[in-house]
Order: sequence, then structure tokens, then C-alpha cells
Amino acid sequence: MKHALLNSRTMIPRTVRWVATTVVASTLFVAPIGCSHPRPAQVPQSKTNGEDQQAIVERAAMALTRMRQNPRFAGVDAYISHAQAIMIFPRVIKAAVLFGGEGGNGVLMSRGTDGRWSNPAFYSLGAPSIGLQAGYQEATVVLFIMDRRTLEQALDSSLTLGASSGATLGTIGERDTTANTVDKANVYQMVESGGVYAGLSLAGYVISARAQHNLEYYGKARAPREIVIERMAQRTDAKVLCDALTPRGSQMAN
Repeated sequence: MKHALLNSRTMIPRTVRWVATTVVASTLFVAPIGCSHPRPAQVPQSKTNGEDQQAIVERAAMALTRMRQNPRFAGVDAYISHAQAIMIFPRVIKAAVLFGGEGGNGVLMSRGTDGRWSNPAFYSLGAPSIGLQAGYQEATVVLFIMDRRTLEQALDSSLTLGASSGATLGTIGERDTTANTVDKANVYQMVESGGVYAGLSLAGYVISARAQHNLEYYGKARAPREIVIERMAQRTDAKVLCDALTPRGSQMAN
């Protein structure tokens, strides 16, 4: 009996040592598995998951749809069909210094050789000098880029609008439906405020890429060229912009 008790006492430490050794060994075995399968998203993700940028995308789509449905802007479709790229700034808010803050953000999309529109790259629209203001509080600005050279300039650096910079600027007038005039300027502007054309020239204004917006929207740093030309960034919820640019006949067919 005494011998049995002694054996049971001596077995307890052995059992504890065996369990502890097993746990440690199991931990050491599992750890390499976790390291060999890194999470798919290794780049820093936006805290908002691109929600702020998606709001810009959706406002741009709604603004363009609204303008296409307005009889005052009957010429929009002709410019869309001829443009190499389009920029939409859905909420340009009157400011003393620039239109590049929250109210001056917009998107750039380009048309591929297959006729399909790219996902959006984010840009801002800035006023050229302090004190330059328009006679409205808020407006929508749409820019139609008509040639590849001007598009390349917008992709590689900031683009200043106007003849002095080499990017001649044309204005789309109310009820302008003359498609034969759409190739006479590098960029055509359309400024809408309260459902009517706003009498404002954007000559001298600067458009600049928003790298942080692109990072937050796509989850990875992407240059505008990678997004709109090389098509290296995709988001399914950007489809609302493609739908807004679809010819009306195609929309009805769908």
C-alpha cells in the first residue's frame, strides 16, 4: 500500500511534465502554419474602407445622370461619345482659395480601345489664385478630355486648363448638340448650378491627382495611369459610374 502511494505521488510530476511538454510542442508546431499563410491584404487599409471615396463616386454618377436627363444639357451625349476621358466634380463649393478641398474632389475615367470605361482615379479641381470666386455657392463641373496628349498630361502631372498651358478649353453652351464641334478644343467644360449652365470659365484652374484617395479606395497605392490605362485596380461598386456613362439606347436595351 505504501509502495502504491509512493508510485502515485511520483507519477504526478511526470504527468504534469508530459502535458506541459505536449502543449509547448503543439504550440511550436502550429506557429509556422500561421506564418506560412499571410493575410491576403498586406497593404494598409483605409479605416473607412473607401467609404468617403465611394460617396464621391456615387455623387458623380448621380450628377452626370441628372445632367443627361435635363433637356438643357442635350449635347452631353455627343461629347461623351467623342471624349478620350471624362472628369466629374460633383460638388464644387465656392471657396476663397481653391476648389480642392472636400467640395472639389472628383473622378477621372478613360475609355479603352474596346470602348469600355475604366474604374475611377481621384482628382481635385483647384482655383488658380486667391480670391477667384464664381457667382454661385455650389456647382457640378464636368470636363471632357478630347485627345490622348492632354489625357497623358493629366496622368503624368497636374494639368492646368487653358490655352496658355497647351490644353485649349472649350465651353459647352446650353442646348449645344453640334457634334461636329467637339474636336476643336483639347478639353470642354460644362458647369451646372441649380439645373442651368453657370457662366464660368475654368481657364487657369488646375486638376491634380489625389494619391491618398486612390490608396484608400483601392486598398493599395495606385497611380492614375495604373487605374485608368493599365486597368490594374478594380472595384465592383464603381460600376455606377460606368452605368451613368452608358449610351441611352444601351441602357434601355439592358
